[in-house]
Amino acid sequence: MYLAIELCPNGGMREHPKTHELRTVEIGEWETKQDAIDNACQQLDCRQLFRGVIGRPKGKGGYVVLNVQEYAEV
Repeated sequence: MYLAIELCPNGGMREHPKTHELRTVEIGEWETKQDAIDNACQQLDCRQLFRGVIGRPKGKGGYVVLNVQEYAEV
């Protein structure tokens, strides 16, 4: 299972204003992280920037794609 954490334009992680939980999007089950990144780029209209970091057009932030074990460490 892969998840994407939403990032601010400055690279910080976005939180929900009331719950202070990280804003995440479920990407789904994929065989490899690269498959998850490719699918996330299609779902979220982004492009891969560097090692699991995907960016939105025109500097509007982006996402970092993580598996559930990596997400638990965050």
